[in-house]
Amino acid sequence: MTHRILLCISLPLICLAVLVFFFPTPGSVRPVTVSQRQKFDESRYPIADYLSANSTDPHEQLKRRSRAEKHNKSKWQVNPNGLSDTTVIVDSTDQTLPSLPFEQSPIVLIGQVTDSQAYLSQDKSGIYSSFTVQVNELLKNSSKTWLSSDSRIEVEREGGRVRFPSGRLHLYITDGQEMPKVGLRYVLFLSDGLGENVFGIISAYELKDGRVYALDNLKNQKPYDGADELTFLKNVRSKAPRQ
Repeated sequence: MTHRILLCISLPLICLAVLVFFFPTPGSVRPVTVSQRQKFDESRYPIADYLSANSTDPHEQLKRRSRAEKHNKSKWQVNPNGLSDTTVIVDSTDQTLPSLPFEQSPIVLIGQVTDSQAYLSQDKSGIYSSFTVQVNELLKNSSKTWLSSDSRIEVEREGGRVRFPSGRLHLYITDGQEMPKVGLRYVLFLSDGLGENVFGIISAYELKDGRVYALDNLKNQKPYDGADELTFLKNVRSKAPRQ
């Protein structure tokens, strides 16, 4: 899949100057619409300190090192001396995903996000965000990982905020993707294979105040955006495969 990095100087998503770095395969830069800017919430992005100290727990050190190494040589190219305040990856989201991607997701569940934390890759070129999820209802599990309706898991997504030694915060985001928010409930469509009860977010729906909101800006999710929660969940459960 084609990736390009768009660097924006000044406030996130409001660019006074744009510097575009091309990867070998060319692609197009999609403009950020007004509605996207209104929905954007920078506080959803956890913060990793560039000079953060490692955990003193040997098991935690091993786990974090193994996870961080998977994000080495990142397309983010995290740089404390960079001039921009925001780095945006464009042309990276899969716009062909169906509205309810059960077939693409080994794990589908309803759960509440209870915590979040951002981490740098081992070589400090990349950043990823990890969210703790308390599972409320397991709708599908075709993975080799044992899960139950009261499991606690971690889910990951590329991106986050980095606090550099100067005190400046730099935001790393993927255009069309949003981060979950601590305290809210979600229908999560997850990928498998990250190990240690850690899963990747394929797509998700946010459940808030009796309504449903698509987490990402995907064209096939728009029909459910703003839908009634109870009606939506009834539809999702009816489409879930028998366990």
